[in-house]
Amino acid sequence: MKNIAYILMVLVILTSCESLLEEQPKTQTGTDFFYQNEQDAINALTAAYAQMKGGFGYYSQQFLSNVFASSDQGRSSWKHNDYYNGVLTSSNRTLPDTWNQIYKAIRDANNVIYNVPGIDMDESLRARIVGEAKFLRALHYFNLVRCFGEVPLRIIPVQPGEENGLPVSPLTDIYDVIISDLKYASENCWGRLDVELGRATNASAQALLARVYLHIASSSRSASEGSEGCAPYAAFGADYTAYYEACKMYCDLALNQPGYQLVSTLDDWVKIFDPTKGNNSEILFDVQSSSATEQGSTVSNLFSPRNAGLSGGGWGGTNWTIAGFVKNNVDFTDPRYVNGIIHEFETETLRYELNPKMDGYVRFDVETGDSKGKLNRVYTSKYIDSDATTETTSQQNWHVIRLSDVYLMRAEALAEINQAPQLANADVNTLRTAVGMADFDGTGMTMSDFRDALLRERAAELFMEGNRWFDLTRMGVYEEKIKLAFDPKNRGLQAGIRGPEDYNWPIPITEVSANSNID
Repeated sequence: MKNIAYILMVLVILTSCESLLEEQPKTQTGTDFFYQNEQDAINALTAAYAQMKGGFGYYSQQFLSNVFASSDQGRSSWKHNDYYNGVLTSSNRTLPDTWNQIYKAIRDANNVIYNVPGIDMDESLRARIVGEAKFLRALHYFNLVRCFGEVPLRIIPVQPGEENGLPVSPLTDIYDVIISDLKYASENCWGRLDVELGRATNASAQALLARVYLHIASSSRSASEGSEGCAPYAAFGADYTAYYEACKMYCDLALNQPGYQLVSTLDDWVKIFDPTKGNNSEILFDVQSSSATEQGSTVSNLFSPRNAGLSGGGWGGTNWTIAGFVKNNVDFTDPRYVNGIIHEFETETLRYELNPKMDGYVRFDVETGDSKGKLNRVYTSKYIDSDATTETTSQQNWHVIRLSDVYLMRAEALAEINQAPQLANADVNTLRTAVGMADFDGTGMTMSDFRDALLRERAAELFMEGNRWFDLTRMGVYEEKIKLAFDPKNRGLQAGIRGPEDYNWPIPITEVSANSNID
């Protein structure tokens, strides 16, 4: 999967509202003629994987920064100021690319799901290919529904004669498709030891399904406790315990699959993020990158400081952590935080050294050693790739879900099911022991205190990995944690203000204008 060729140029039926031309294209293969054999099915699936990095709106770049800037961890470039300041509107220029690229990825997955069952080929391989495509479609819709809320739900390719876009679907309908897709994928995707590294596996599907159930469970619980931002999840009913139980069940299944293993030392934990060690045994699913031409990633540039030799190309340092997050929302002595940040780096003119509080850098002139003031930000070390030569040649994968997250999800589910924080001890301490930390003990904690402690565990273990915004929103504490990070001194800063409307992004105005079925 590391050097996937963009073999399949066009597999899709256009989603435009314009009428179809009568003339048949002579130079490209339409879907009616393409899906003929086993190799066609494999090529189509390869194209569906590749679409996750198509353009710059999805996992290649913009989506990652949009999600990061929406959290309390820090801020991004000026293009993402509206996310950071909580003033995002439907006319924001970064929204359309993200929206369009995710729907293109859904389109490619739909084509595989719709067409491959009709191919005469090995049944097990056919089911695996469809399973992987359903995993991808579920991931894309899960990203959409968490970011935008109710969205149009398309589960078959656009058919000839369709002229109008789809209306948005209720959350429950969207999640029904996500859950159905992932159940199919968990039963039909092969194991890690049976397929090429980088493909979705049965454990990938089970872990993602656990995350889906946890998101529903905690969002529903938060809604029942009065969170206005989570209010749409009241549609799932008051029995959110059943969703926690489903989360726990699929965590158990994922953790019992062969081929995956947690690291056992802090040094090995650091190596999880080595750009040459993508798809290691701690990784359940990665978005693939390679140093090969047109196969690279911009991830290193997005998260590493500019012109420091830690990423390729002339731009960088897009996403960084702010002091308010470090001081208030993460334990900055946690070895996972300490070893997940850059302690020093150097450009042609300045040397940067981490300050004792680990929430910023002190700058010095390279030639004279003179102090040049402070830089109140911190960069993560998880995405360094010093071998990258351009912005798009990093071989650093994006980690969608790691094994450690499955342990943390199960810990949360066990505590919530039984209203007993001490039941989380074993899973949390499995991760802490691996990095040489003292044990966690939830005995005697209130559930409120436990949830806060768990958020700190997740903030340290999964720091800068794209989970934080979703954790804060599903647990109904978005407003509170944003204020702690961005305006802890109560100065009335715009960036520290969030409300229920900020739990989702608005659908881009370009889509609303083009689709009369969206209000």
